[in-house]
Amino acid sequence: MKKVVAYIRVSTEEQASHGHSMETQRQMLADYARGHQLQIVATFEESHSAYKPGRPEFKAMLAFLRKRKDVGGVLVYKLDRLARNLSDYSALEEMEGVDIISATESLPDGASGRFVATIHAAVSRLYSDQLGERVRHASRTKVQKGGWPGPAPTGYINDREEKVLRPDPEMAPIVQLVFETYAREDIALSQLVMRARELGLRTRKGGILSKGPLHHLLTNPIYYGMIRWEGDLYPGNHKALISKELFDRVQERLRGKSSPLTKRSFPYRGLMTCGYCGCSITASLIKGRYRYYHCTRGKGQCAQSFIREEQVSRLFLPIVERVHVSESLTRVLLAEIRTEGKRRQQEAKVRIRVINGELGEFHEMRDRGYEDKLKGTLSEARWVEMERRWAEREAQLRNQIAALEAGVGPAEDEAEATFKLLQRAPELYRHQPHAERVRLLRTLLSNSILEGGKLEPIYKTPFDLVAEGVSRSNWLPGEDSNLQPFG
Repeated sequence: MKKVVAYIRVSTEEQASHGHSMETQRQMLADYARGHQLQIVATFEESHSAYKPGRPEFKAMLAFLRKRKDVGGVLVYKLDRLARNLSDYSALEEMEGVDIISATESLPDGASGRFVATIHAAVSRLYSDQLGERVRHASRTKVQKGGWPGPAPTGYINDREEKVLRPDPEMAPIVQLVFETYAREDIALSQLVMRARELGLRTRKGGILSKGPLHHLLTNPIYYGMIRWEGDLYPGNHKALISKELFDRVQERLRGKSSPLTKRSFPYRGLMTCGYCGCSITASLIKGRYRYYHCTRGKGQCAQSFIREEQVSRLFLPIVERVHVSESLTRVLLAEIRTEGKRRQQEAKVRIRVINGELGEFHEMRDRGYEDKLKGTLSEARWVEMERRWAEREAQLRNQIAALEAGVGPAEDEAEATFKLLQRAPELYRHQPHAERVRLLRTLLSNSILEGGKLEPIYKTPFDLVAEGVSRSNWLPGEDSNLQPFG
């Protein structure tokens, strides 16, 4: 009889109460073990997300397996209970003699089974990331219509009834005075922090603004009626606290006399950070025509040397090639996305029902609170504070519903477009001018580290998953294999 360990995980209360509870998984694994001649010698249970590495019981299981060489497998309810990131999955897969056994999914034996399991881990991670993107998409849609997607910034309050921002009667005049003071007086930002504190400027939770948050306040265009979202500006449907002219005067003061060169002159600027000191990589024009990239040396002397633009361009090519995927791998991934998408849709319906139930209870609680206010058993100050918290919570819940209704994963056409881009990425990079190459790089990368003539990329999601997967041999078929989607 083969000895195995059982691993059981839930990540949310909703999941625990809708078919994937600890008890449900425990019973199913016990039944599966009896029917397949397996002996469960230890069980590890935890309530943590598998999105990021670092789960305590998962670590304890790995330590147990390293000591117990007689244990030959890990039994799970489903593969996504085990890992939704390649780091955890890799740590387990690399243990010799330890098989991964799913009680509800049929996997091929040997290398093919390990391949499918790796795809499961990568696609699950992709869906977790994409759900976050859906939330951001719902927020962006609201912003494009002039609405504010979250808790009100200092100086405003959330109007629950009309779902817009309203000037805070207490803080709005102070915010206006802070802007006027900095534009009019010769005062340092550190001194303005003290002045704002004396005036009574506070955050929504009553905290005092330090230098960093105050600088953010002074550079936030929301105060003159615009909403900045993901680098773009949208007209807001809220009332401005200051004029655009006053805002521009403050920005001019904050910038001082600096007038940096435009990024258009040096296309690769903003894509690299110095690996020696952590400063940004900037660029200069030498002898009026040669473009060189180098460390800003913002922390003093640095060992980073100057590097020509043509060489920088060549350094990025292997980074683009690292996310190149073949047509056969694209077929496998798309098949997996279709299967996972159907399951996620069912989970989304359950989650929406739970949130709607919470909203119903939430509204009843607010109604009772309002009745208490009318009766005089709840003070006006306490009502205002509770109303602020309720408005924030309701906005969060409605954003979650909007995100789930928009979709819980990447649409197949979106995924296919992404994979087609990755299939052609090296070819596109080689045959385009610098500006278009940079456009492609900004799609793939969030940053890169330059050190000693070498460039280490930091990919955006899902390209980080692709790069990690492509670097692992079991993502790609062998030379003699005829890889087709499993199912």
